Amino acid sequence: MAPSSASASASTDPDGNIDDMFSHLELNEDELDDVVISAEDATEYQEAARWLAIGRVHTNRSFSADALFAKLKVVWNLSRDPICREAGENLFIFQMHCLGDWKKVVHQGPWTFRGWGVLIEDYDGLSDPESFEFGGIHVWAQIHGFSELYLKQEVLDDLTRRVGKVREVQMFPKLFFEGNYARFQVRIDITRPLMRFVSLTLPEGKRRLPVKYEKIPFFCKRCGLLGHDHEECGDGVWTEQQLQYGTWMLVVRRASQPTPAPRRLAPRPLHGGLVGRSSTTSGGSNKRSSDDADLDDVDALKETANSPIKPGAGALHETPDQDKNAKTRRQLNMNLESTDGKSAMETDLSTEGNLVPPPPLPYVKSKDRTKARRTANLENDNDTLATSVAPLEGDRRAQ
Repeated sequence: MAPSSASASASTDPDGNIDDMFSHLELNEDELDDVVISAEDATEYQEAARWLAIGRVHTNRSFSADALFAKLKVVWNLSRDPICREAGENLFIFQMHCLGDWKKVVHQGPWTFRGWGVLIEDYDGLSDPESFEFGGIHVWAQIHGFSELYLKQEVLDDLTRRVGKVREVQMFPKLFFEGNYARFQVRIDITRPLMRFVSLTLPEGKRRLPVKYEKIPFFCKRCGLLGHDHEECGDGVWTEQQLQYGTWMLVVRRASQPTPAPRRLAPRPLHGGLVGRSSTTSGGSNKRSSDDADLDDVDALKETANSPIKPGAGALHETPDQDKNAKTRRQLNMNLESTDGKSAMETDLSTEGNLVPPPPLPYVKSKDRTKARRTANLENDNDTLATSVAPLEGDRRAQ
């Protein structure tokens, strides 16, 4: 086979461009045997790989790819776990399974890993991942200090363009953070410092409106770039005056209002000793006056309720009628007669103040109770057997 190139080189540069290498390489027959992909197959492959994204962690530090994949799966919380693989040094390919998951990964965020920003871009699956250029990262930012007179859509659009490529603007957002602000989502350039202020020229004069960021990844307080700390910038030794950026550029969430504890209503007093008794009128008070209770007599109002079996403090001054009623109540409560006609209570209630309860039953072990029960059942079975066998013996004797 004739060589494909007339000139040959004894050595080749492995790091050079492959097109430059073809100019002096001699290819054999097996190397020229092509694998053909038809247009129909290419279309099918594109359909299968349409939910692709490419990502990179914006840091120079080393980390575990498995740890990154595990963290992103938890943070993204997609309907199905994406297919994740490494495509190079700090370069990753993600494939989602539906449009909703792909939109969440590519268009929401910002996503962070251990405080570093994760750059996510749409990927077509054709270009070389090593040569892919990441333009920036999407973050939510706020512009504070707007006057109500100039809070207009066209003014806000011009100001937000100074920060980056704007995707969404909220003029009147819900105030989850402190301050009076307008909120917008913007794609900031990672190669440029963060914007701290935007200038607004008014007839009254120039005003600088502060820009604050939500959930921003690590940034340098000296140079304002993402991806490293001020102690890693230069020799890391800076004074407070040399730090041009700081935490004052971060939003502060409003303090949540404490939820009041539920009121616990006091239990209703029990009237007349009846549980669950309520007022007969809807919404009325449960208290009753002396007129409703027909207590017209002053002496009757002074009477207190006592136990029918234990005299109270007022028993020493009972009237004859009260004494008669008390004896009747005692007789009704203590009229407990046993089978032999004797009273179950030997104590004279008129002289004794307390009742002596009967002694408790002797304790019987569970083992003894079981044994006694089995013995009684056995005796009953024997009696039944004897009763059934007796007629049979009589019949046999008669025969």
